[in-house]
Amino acid sequence: PGRAVYGLRHVCHANDFQSIQTLLVIDALFRSENIEERKKYVELVESVKNTGGQAFVFSSLNVSGEQLACMGGLAAILRFPVVDIDDMDNDDDDDDESDESDGS
Repeated sequence: PGRAVYGLRHVCHANDFQSIQTLLVIDALFRSENIEERKKYVELVESVKNTGGQAFVFSSLNVSGEQLACMGGLAAILRFPVVDIDDMDNDDDDDDESDESDGS
């Protein structure tokens, strides 16, 4: 597994393991009309800071922010690698298949 993740699902997964050293976020996520969505990103930033990480907010109007927006507006550099959430989903699928074959 790598030491960088991007997109909400993967970043939140890494945050569950307190592995985020640096969080990169575009400012547009904090300007959503949906209050619950804004709250989710504020809580994520606070969580990263509370576990000793740093958070940087990029303007969506500059080149760096535009590039970050192409990756879902959210990315993280990790302290240590975590198991990829997609790999975990695949492992669950494999377990289901082996359970079905055991019943025959």
